[in-house]
Amino acid sequence: MKKEVTDQKYKICPNCSFFCSISESDEYCSLCGAKLIDICLNCGESITNPYAQFCKYCGAQYPGRKKDEKESKREMKF
Repeated sequence: MKKEVTDQKYKICPNCSFFCSISESDEYCSLCGAKLIDICLNCGESITNPYAQFCKYCGAQYPGRKKDEKESKREMKF
């Protein structure tokens, strides 16, 4: 028996951490007012993880999804 996989799709704010389901009517972020995005701006694939920093299809970083400061400092140490 084949199991059907359906990914939930999201809209994310390119400026802050707000997200909502694609089925909601929100066009703009209720926290900062920026226009929400629902696809990767690099490859056009849907956003299926609202916590992701990078697109799972092409590896491009989503706008506004920055690495945390501790992680950035660790990478700078060689």
